[in-house]
Amino acid sequence: MRGFFISAVIIAAAIAPAGPVEVLAPREHADAAAAPAPRREHADAAAAPAPRRKAPADTIIATPTGVVFGAGELREPLGLATDVRGFLFVADAMAGKVFRYAPDGTSLEFEAPPVGAGVYPIDVAAYGSYVYVLDYAGNQILRYDHKGAYLDVLISFASRPGRMRPTSLTTSAGGRLLTTDAENHAVAVWSPLLDVEINTGEYGWAGGSFNRPSKAAFFGAELIAVADFGNRRVQVLSGSGRFERFLAPGDEARFESPRYLCGGPEGHLFVADTGGGAVHVFSPAMNHLFSIGGDTAEVAPAAVAAGWDDMLYVADLHSGSVIVYRLSYPGK
Repeated sequence: MRGFFISAVIIAAAIAPAGPVEVLAPREHADAAAAPAPRREHADAAAAPAPRRKAPADTIIATPTGVVFGAGELREPLGLATDVRGFLFVADAMAGKVFRYAPDGTSLEFEAPPVGAGVYPIDVAAYGSYVYVLDYAGNQILRYDHKGAYLDVLISFASRPGRMRPTSLTTSAGGRLLTTDAENHAVAVWSPLLDVEINTGEYGWAGGSFNRPSKAAFFGAELIAVADFGNRRVQVLSGSGRFERFLAPGDEARFESPRYLCGGPEGHLFVADTGGGAVHVFSPAMNHLFSIGGDTAEVAPAAVAAGWDDMLYVADLHSGSVIVYRLSYPGK
């Protein structure tokens, strides 16, 4: 099943050769700071300052920083996660490695687990002092500390009933886990005690049905967003797994191949559309705000992570690196 990630999910990476990283600005808001002030209509208006309009609470701006992590080190970055310390964790599937990047860009490679065969890490999640790595080759979640030391196997899916074969992993602040299963077209929510609370989905086109869901994430007010890769869409479920709605990147637009998504600390949702070459940003009210990229084929975003330090990280398959943006919230 590795071919699912190498050919179907990430086919955009093979279309264009790797080249220099070009950090693309958002389509909207990029020139907001340089916009001229509106012309006053009355001569005496200069005597009194105009009242400042407060930006809407869900306003967000993503600004390129020019910083790139992992260039020349990463080969196939498929999963990203951040923690409250400001560290970025990267699952590099083809290399069979997991890396930790500090804010200054220095990297640390996680130690290999003593499990015999090599691992194929396709996703990563952080919770407290722990880092969870989804090993697709072993069909298991490996647990590390945040310094990269291997601890144990958190979950072995092969020993669980139901023939589960997860393809993504997400954690919540309360310790719950969220997995997607591309083979079984399902999404599962796990309790902090590692019991399955919700297992929903089947193959299909209707709301609540999926075609190879590639990533799910908690966001907003107890909602779950699902990248329904095979159906080229994003679904929103309630906290209990009930279908709520579809999301689209604009009124007349659609996703090309939404592979990965994440919730932000302010309730926004970020969707990495690998085939579309863009990261789409949605408000907590689930309105599409703007897109980063999408005008060229220079970037193939395979994963995205929003940190508590107001940084947005985008894993680019074309360059084999992680591009860093700074998030700001004028409405706060």
